[in-house]
Amino acid sequence: MISAPRALCVMAALLSIAAPTARAQAGICGAASVEVGRLEFDGNRSFPAATLEAGIVTAPSSWARRTLKVLGTRRCLDRQAFPLDVARLLKWYRVHGYREATVDTVVTAMGPGRVAVRFLIREGEPVRVRDFFVDGLDSVPNNQALLRDLPLSRGEPFDTISMYAARDTIVRRLRNTGYPDAEAFVGYDTHTLDRRADLSFKVAVGPRARIGAVDLRVTPLPGVPRGITDEAIRRVARVSPGDLYAERDLEAVKRALYRTEAFNFVRVTPDSVVNPRDSTIGVRLELTEGQMHAVRTGLGWGTLDCFRASADLTKFNLLKGATRLDVRTRVSKLGVGEPVTGLENLCPQAKSDAYSGDLNYTVNATVTALAGWRDFLPSVSVFSERRSEYNAYLRTTPVGGNVNFTRALGRLSQSLSYTVEYGRTQAQPALLCAVFNACTQADQASFNNFRRLGVASVSLSRETGDSPENPTRGSAVRLELRTAGRYTGAEDSLRFNKFLADGAIYYPLSSDIILAARIRIGAVVGPSLSFSDAAFSVPPQERLFGGGPTTVRGFRQNELGPAVYIPSAYDTVRANGTRGGSPANAADTVYFRARADSTSIRTVPTGGNALVVANLEARIRSPFYPELIQWTAFADLGQVWNRGTPGSTLAFKSFVLTPGLGVRISTLIGFIRMDVAHNPYQRASGAAYFDAPLSQGGALFCVSPGNTLRVTANKSGQLSQAAGSCPAAFQPSRESSFFRQLTLNFSIGQAF
Repeated sequence: MISAPRALCVMAALLSIAAPTARAQAGICGAASVEVGRLEFDGNRSFPAATLEAGIVTAPSSWARRTLKVLGTRRCLDRQAFPLDVARLLKWYRVHGYREATVDTVVTAMGPGRVAVRFLIREGEPVRVRDFFVDGLDSVPNNQALLRDLPLSRGEPFDTISMYAARDTIVRRLRNTGYPDAEAFVGYDTHTLDRRADLSFKVAVGPRARIGAVDLRVTPLPGVPRGITDEAIRRVARVSPGDLYAERDLEAVKRALYRTEAFNFVRVTPDSVVNPRDSTIGVRLELTEGQMHAVRTGLGWGTLDCFRASADLTKFNLLKGATRLDVRTRVSKLGVGEPVTGLENLCPQAKSDAYSGDLNYTVNATVTALAGWRDFLPSVSVFSERRSEYNAYLRTTPVGGNVNFTRALGRLSQSLSYTVEYGRTQAQPALLCAVFNACTQADQASFNNFRRLGVASVSLSRETGDSPENPTRGSAVRLELRTAGRYTGAEDSLRFNKFLADGAIYYPLSSDIILAARIRIGAVVGPSLSFSDAAFSVPPQERLFGGGPTTVRGFRQNELGPAVYIPSAYDTVRANGTRGGSPANAADTVYFRARADSTSIRTVPTGGNALVVANLEARIRSPFYPELIQWTAFADLGQVWNRGTPGSTLAFKSFVLTPGLGVRISTLIGFIRMDVAHNPYQRASGAAYFDAPLSQGGALFCVSPGNTLRVTANKSGQLSQAAGSCPAAFQPSRESSFFRQLTLNFSIGQAF
């Protein structure tokens, strides 16, 4: 026999479940159907319209249909389901304590075949909880803690769902503090005329128990010997005789065993009764082992990587324990990088990268100790790699190591890490000269030497989205702090402090439109924690870059913000500004200067020490093939600066805004994305250099307009340039054609 309150809750739950199902069936439009052009709720002070709309069948046509008239989903008024929506709303209000609520409807014509539906709600005053008694907790230590922050309390509307949730909360807390047999029973009296309800909870706590014998039963795969010892399993489980009984600890045991990925099946079962002699309760662990090895391979293509390949080997039972070994290899630039070339025509953007001439690779071996750790997972890695950033730098690390501690708490993930590596960062000569004042071959050779770098980092991330690939609601927040100094074992020239913050939110405007917004902020400072530290220069691999398919899409990869330029040609100019003169003539004072209208200019992004990027995006389901195609309208705002340098100010007028449109096509590997963004801006001013061929001495000449660095030639004809700073006076001409101001991006996955 089901009591009236339980029947009420069950009916409300069934109605809320049935409404979306009925909506899918009832929204079908026939020839004589009337389209719902607008749906409104009036008088709903306690519950938002979106909550009420989710529980009924009647729904308006999609935004695209209402706005564009011909595209989108058309939804019509179901004359049989419409009266039941009134009952659904009444039931909702009754269950949540509003016994006096009434619901009426108004249907208004909007035009031929279209109506507006309005639900008129009078909530009335709710029945409120006056008395709230809990009996049976006298023998429980610290029993007041069990009653804090319950879903229902005195003075609140008498919500029957919250009432049963409060009962379940009390029981769950008891079972997590040593009472495996705890139960609670609800009683209540309602006084409709007085609008009050009196609640009472009768609690039967049962005996307090501790863990007794732990029975371990392991089944290996057929024909395969046991892969993990009992001792290793018990270290992972961390449940021992004498521990206070707690259901959440047994759930944690199950999670920990599954986290090893060495078991296909895990069951943790406590005995049905507590042993009356010693107040203990036995626990049985039943496990079925899985494969102890896994091999994964992959092959892909990217606009910046050309073809890439990967191979992973995982051993889940290193040395018969629950220690995991992962060996991972990654190779990219296949087709454009030596020694695997010949596919340059398939990868034009990768081919134009100054650092795609050699294969990029990563080889990493990681040992993760799962036994004996419940919160943080420790891992130790050894790696070797060569990786590049598009047109910015090439980082080569023959050997490096990493110690990492990771903790996952629901949707929150924390990581503490220390990395030490012996490597070098190669950057284009123009970048080294402009950013690090290393303009001679000797200075640049010294800069490119192998050096020791030690970095300590802390990162936090929290994700509440409903999908990692294509979230429709929720948020994502990521914070990272990296520091390098003498205290981490880094050489003096590689000291820095870096902070990155990234936050995104996803909100459904309708069933067809998702509004996504993201902001990213970053800063790199020196040991003094100041941008103006004159003795500090950000190492190339730690500089901040913007532009490309995941930041500001109106700019090509890394080309947002500071840059230096390498024109293909320059003029020899006399001191009076006229062309001509000869460096070999001692009587001539000549300079090398480039013109802004040079037809061929190579951009070298230098990055910066401060970054701000903001994105706003509307993701719209396609009216045709909606499960396959998604359209996007977006606007990207951002800038990269070198704070602390003359002329660099953090002002709103320095931000750039590039709007655009895009399309996403769903595939087995995720969304294939194409975005087109409009960029009307002239590129930033920067120093201009000419990198002479080695046959001509290999010198780097400043060719910025207005520079006064005299060029001379010795008796053998070798050119040299006077020392001095190269002015950031070169600015490529602005594109005048609208179509040449468009930037096309291809990538895989959402932008954020």
